[in-house]
Amino acid sequence: MTYTSQEERWAIIAHWKQNGNSHITARELKLTVKVVDRWIRRYETTGDVSDAQKSGRLRKLNASAAKKALKLLLEREHGNSAAVAQMLYAYGCVNQQFSRRTVTRSAHKAAKAEGMKIKHVQGRPRKKLTAATMQKRVAFCTAMMRMNWMNALFTDRKKFHFSYPGCKVTAGAWVLEGQSLEVPTVNHAQCQNVYAGITAFGMTKLHIVAGSSGHQNKQGRAAKNITSMEYGQQDNDPTHKAAKPEVEQWNAKHASSMKLLMGWPPSNSPDLNPIENFWSYLQAKVNKRGCKTFSEFKVALEAEAESVPTTYFLSLVKSMPDRIRACLTLNGEKTKY
Repeated sequence: MTYTSQEERWAIIAHWKQNGNSHITARELKLTVKVVDRWIRRYETTGDVSDAQKSGRLRKLNASAAKKALKLLLEREHGNSAAVAQMLYAYGCVNQQFSRRTVTRSAHKAAKAEGMKIKHVQGRPRKKLTAATMQKRVAFCTAMMRMNWMNALFTDRKKFHFSYPGCKVTAGAWVLEGQSLEVPTVNHAQCQNVYAGITAFGMTKLHIVAGSSGHQNKQGRAAKNITSMEYGQQDNDPTHKAAKPEVEQWNAKHASSMKLLMGWPPSNSPDLNPIENFWSYLQAKVNKRGCKTFSEFKVALEAEAESVPTTYFLSLVKSMPDRIRACLTLNGEKTKY
């Protein structure tokens, strides 16, 4: 932002008083309308255009205080940067209270001086896969290399959390660059359990689920919605395994073309199930609505699910061969999906 001198500020006010129009004033003085409006508002509010009096607070910590701030932030047990700012003052490291932004800025510089980088992280890190799980993933992908995914129904249950205004979902902490963090999450006051299935041609109805017994019934209903699918796919959720006999019984009774309910041996493999991407997409769409009540949240959830274009599901299902190849290329490690 270009600095405006005292003479220019009073010239703005003088021209504005003469013509009464900020746009004309800006054109005559060759300034932007934004600058002219800012000083006009200042004059109307305070009757003056002089610089505001500074608070007198220091803009950075000294070297020793910055190192102390870095140490306290990385120890994690002291809380966030605002708490560290209070501790620095309480310990006598500084002679006045600093803002949290000043503390974090000084800590960044102290870390850089020592050849390190720090960052603030939130949420839980991705779980590491065991050697046994990676072997199962490779075996599964090898068996599915020639699978026709266009004839598959991917089903899953999802718990959608109602993040009401002001709800803090996860805690955060400062860590060194390259490190991850396991942080606790708070219980959500309200959530909505749903069950659905997706195919390359669309999705089933979004069923409301209450517990594992309700999940068994809903899984059977989801299978009824699409009878032209040859295969059904699901993950290792215990409720899925509990519902498997019921779905097989329904298939046998109604002679459905979906004869085989495929297992999902690899645990911790959301990257190999495209419906997980759909759940994340749906959660983000609902969060953007900014629902203020749980009733609004439930209505928004169903409305957003119905508005998802069919082309989105087609792209997810078409990505399965790429997911399989990526997993095999990485020898069972997590993929980018």
